[in-house]
Amino acid sequence: MNQQPSKLMPSIWGGLLIGIISGIPLLNLINCACCAGIIGGGVLAVYLYHNRVDPATPLNMADGAALGILAGIFGAIIGTVLDGLLGTFTFDFLYKIAEYVDDPEFDEMIEQLNPSVIGPGFFVIGFIFKLVFNCIFGLVGGLLGVSFFGKAKSAPAEET
Repeated sequence: MNQQPSKLMPSIWGGLLIGIISGIPLLNLINCACCAGIIGGGVLAVYLYHNRVDPATPLNMADGAALGILAGIFGAIIGTVLDGLLGTFTFDFLYKIAEYVDDPEFDEMIEQLNPSVIGPGFFVIGFIFKLVFNCIFGLVGGLLGVSFFGKAKSAPAEET
């Protein structure tokens, strides 16, 4: 029986895609299309894993589920870190916009989004939400990835 390669590196790459798409402002709008960025990270993890296994070995749904969930976990971690790093830049950008918009409600909303007011509890709650949703939709992406790429590659026919 052949030993399967590690699922760790393909899951990290899938999680990196999920985290970047989820954590970068404006790029995270991709997830408005049925969490397409998160599903794409699960599919990427399966694709990268499938390229590392024996071509004659088909992937099963358990492999796809594990890869998708692991990619979702890594994506939640990376996305939360990016939220923390880019949150102040986003706030500064919105604050500059508020200078040009003459709307007291908008100014009040910006003040409520101030990172110093939000505190670390916001990031913990955000991480938990990211973890749940990334695992669910990463799982869907992993299962879709198995249906796309999971079939055994046929060996090239030998000429006689």
